[in-house]
Amino acid sequence: MSITAERMEKALTFLATTDDTAADLKAQVARKEYGCKLARSRGFLAAEGSVEARKAQAECSEGVQAAEDEYARAIVEFEKVKAKRATEELIVEVWRSVNSNRRQAGHL
Repeated sequence: MSITAERMEKALTFLATTDDTAADLKAQVARKEYGCKLARSRGFLAAEGSVEARKAQAECSEGVQAAEDEYARAIVEFEKVKAKRATEELIVEVWRSVNSNRRQAGHL
């Protein structure tokens, strides 16, 4: 597979324009993780019974389930951008390597 200069430029553009997006999505993951902890604490405080029963009730609560769903969605969105950025970085590196080899072959 040959990587064109245009494809490499597209990769660089994607990388240059998604720094903030990647950072925002990573922060969103952290916020959603914290939201899960808060939901568990709220559920635990609202429950009655032994500590284990309260933990179980909290885990089964709609609030915790909703928070976990939001957390999972945030992870998916972050991982998509992270993976795409890794792919684009690889394209740039392969393009550099191929072109370096071409230049060296031309000087031999």
